[in-house]
Amino acid sequence: MDLSEDILKNIKFDESSTDNQNQLIFFSCIENSLDCLANHIHKTISNDIESIQELSFEYKWRKLTQIEVIKNIINNELFENGLISTISDSKKRIFSIKDKNIISSNKSNDLKKFTLILSKFKSFNELLRKTLDEC
Repeated sequence: MDLSEDILKNIKFDESSTDNQNQLIFFSCIENSLDCLANHIHKTISNDIESIQELSFEYKWRKLTQIEVIKNIINNELFENGLISTISDSKKRIFSIKDKNIISSNKSNDLKKFTLILSKFKSFNELLRKTLDEC
């Protein structure tokens, strides 16, 4: 998590190749943290769910929705405006070609969006850990 915060400090959002690489590294760190968290939850509460080891981080979370206790928490992050959907959308925007003729909805990545992703990750992580500690 600290690595993501450090990388974010170096991102300028100037669309340079170095900046795009830093954005990808940022997402890679977040995705890796989500992957490790999913593996930890699966080990803790296997709940008769088949192995998720070989799945991508996103599909691991989809599988973990089979655990009733955390199903709603995860579903909130999988769909529109959730952490995982925001990550996916932001990654696509790194390489999208902006059409200067289109005025609307050419949203690009910015510091506010990346800070929001970090904040959502921290909240999601904390909520899951608290919920699992209570079980």
